[in-house]
Amino acid sequence: MSSLRQEHPPVSARSEEEPRRPPLHAATPATPAARIEPPVRAEGLLRAFDATSMRVDSLVDRLLPESVNPLAQTGAIANTTFLVAIASGIVLLLWYSPSLHLAYDSVSGMAPNRFASLVRSLHRYSSDACMLFVLLHALKLFFARRFGGARWLAWVTGAFLVGTLWFVGWLGYWLVWDERARQIALGTARVLDGLPIFADPLSRSFLTDDNMSSLLFFVVFFVHMLIPLAMGIALWLHITRLSRPNFLTKWRMTAWVVASLALLSWLAPADVAKQAHMTVSPAGFSMDAWFLAPLGLTDRLRTGALWALALTGGAAFYSVPWALARGRARVAEVIESRCNACERCYKDCPYDAITMAPRTDDKPFPSRALVDPDKCLGCGICAGSCDSAGIGLPWFDVLPRRAEMDRFVDAAAQGSDAPLVAFVCAESAGAKLDIDPVTAECRELPGYRVMRVPCAGWVHALTVERAIRHGARGVLVVACGPGSGVYREGGKWTKARMESQREPALNLEKVDAKRVRVVELFRTDVSRLQRDAKAFREGVSGPPKRSRAAVWAGGLLVAALFSTTTWAASRAHYRLPTSDAPQLVVSFKHPGQRSEKCRDLTEEELRKTPPHMRPANNKICERKRDDVRMRVTLDGQIVINKSYAPTGIWNDGNSLAIERLDVAPGEHEVKVSIGDSADPEEFAFQSEEKMEFSPRAIRVVRFDRITGFEWR
Repeated sequence: MSSLRQEHPPVSARSEEEPRRPPLHAATPATPAARIEPPVRAEGLLRAFDATSMRVDSLVDRLLPESVNPLAQTGAIANTTFLVAIASGIVLLLWYSPSLHLAYDSVSGMAPNRFASLVRSLHRYSSDACMLFVLLHALKLFFARRFGGARWLAWVTGAFLVGTLWFVGWLGYWLVWDERARQIALGTARVLDGLPIFADPLSRSFLTDDNMSSLLFFVVFFVHMLIPLAMGIALWLHITRLSRPNFLTKWRMTAWVVASLALLSWLAPADVAKQAHMTVSPAGFSMDAWFLAPLGLTDRLRTGALWALALTGGAAFYSVPWALARGRARVAEVIESRCNACERCYKDCPYDAITMAPRTDDKPFPSRALVDPDKCLGCGICAGSCDSAGIGLPWFDVLPRRAEMDRFVDAAAQGSDAPLVAFVCAESAGAKLDIDPVTAECRELPGYRVMRVPCAGWVHALTVERAIRHGARGVLVVACGPGSGVYREGGKWTKARMESQREPALNLEKVDAKRVRVVELFRTDVSRLQRDAKAFREGVSGPPKRSRAAVWAGGLLVAALFSTTTWAASRAHYRLPTSDAPQLVVSFKHPGQRSEKCRDLTEEELRKTPPHMRPANNKICERKRDDVRMRVTLDGQIVINKSYAPTGIWNDGNSLAIERLDVAPGEHEVKVSIGDSADPEEFAFQSEEKMEFSPRAIRVVRFDRITGFEWR
């Protein structure tokens, strides 16, 4: 690249020189590039996590090109694995029976059938991988502070999708009806019992196997099948403000994903726990932590604490765009008199923030660009698309910035050696370069005149051409790392323009392509930036293309890492908080007797009540049900003696109770007495029986006025 070592004469006054145009606003040319994104609370902490994430991204980027780098397309991989889970779930219906009494046998019966086992395992691991990449996607965007301003809709819908995806998986494990499903059902009942939506506590349906509702099981199956269809609406809203969203992976990445899941499914088939029995408490089992981690809470916390945690956490998660972000981005503006309706800004905008609208002046063009401030993020990519400087950022106008760089190059070109120019993205490896505001020199990049720009996409091809015409030996454009662009397509469009593959394109007839280089470097790759800048200064060509063997080796390594992570989390061991001691559960549903209390109206009440509305004998009578009392004795000792108020808005419903008591193993004499009158010594219903208690066994006594006592 010897052309970089040659000096070039300064530009002369000729037809290539731009006409003088007024700036978008009266900003002084010496104003340094400011940050685009508004500040956020806890920014230092978020940037520290973001730096760690970028170091991992940089490491993987050295192994794989962006087209097969999973960290560069976490959202697309999540969508692809979600579709694989849906497709495999539909195929599973060939073997699965959505019946409470047949579900477990149909699932366990898939093991001998290799194809059925493969499909079931693919369904599980694709769901797990979907959750893994959804969480990676959410964490990367959160650490990168990409949730405020116009991005609020993507964050809120994304939060909804994460919760819904988890809920679908939670219900899916219920449908196996093994020991894991047992704990899921009990945890769900514990949460829902805190809502006034069931006449009876849902927990009473899970006391014994005989009381289980087949209808409830089918409802769970139906909801598990239906919710993924509804998720499509939220997913559409999630990407509706993006132009050209990467909804799914390209064929090469898709092949890697599907092949990895299929191989994992073949090598480590999905397991199934022991069949669920409501009267036997399991000691522990392997748990899919991607979806079942909340069991650690539902098995240990009470209903009120679960709801407090869920509501507090949900409110904090959904309020992130407003709780952390402070202010909004400074958006782009259009000068209609300059707009020539070329539509390039409209086509290049990554956020669908620009439309073409009817003109309001007398220029002979069919339309003009119009910026939607509710969608614009102020990236400046539109400025790099516009030949006429009719659109851009008022606080970082192209024309004065271009003239400013011209002066820097002119001043440096008067020395013994022509300088190089570097335009560095404010969120790339050049984010923290120490740039002299007077000379644009930078101690980290000797020999360069450096300008920090809002986004690499802001750099117009003419800006590069002018720098070279003014005597620069070459121009280096530094964009964000592959797949991590804060403004999505800034680096992509800049590379295409500099390679003359997208308008406005660099004129390769006037500028040697070797004198312009675009590099994509993560914010943490400062040393790598210095090496690349030195190599460019010394005329060394760019890094060689990766060999096919290296890509395959890197791909296999990364695929193995993600597959192992997916598998390991799906085999997490879980131990229940209960002891080995057997348990006695006593439950009843019974109405107390009706009672009536009357009193005379006071003189004041009589005066306020019209004569025709006064009750008979001027008495008010209130009817209510008495509390129901329950006494439980164990081997002659009273262990439970409580009263239970009637349910209902008017306190006229049944009284309900579920009491659990640990007992010592062995045979015990159990007596249960139920009283439904106001007399504390009267127990109208009594029953007693000798019961054998073995470790982890659950013995149940149920009572209602229709069936009486049931001993299980």
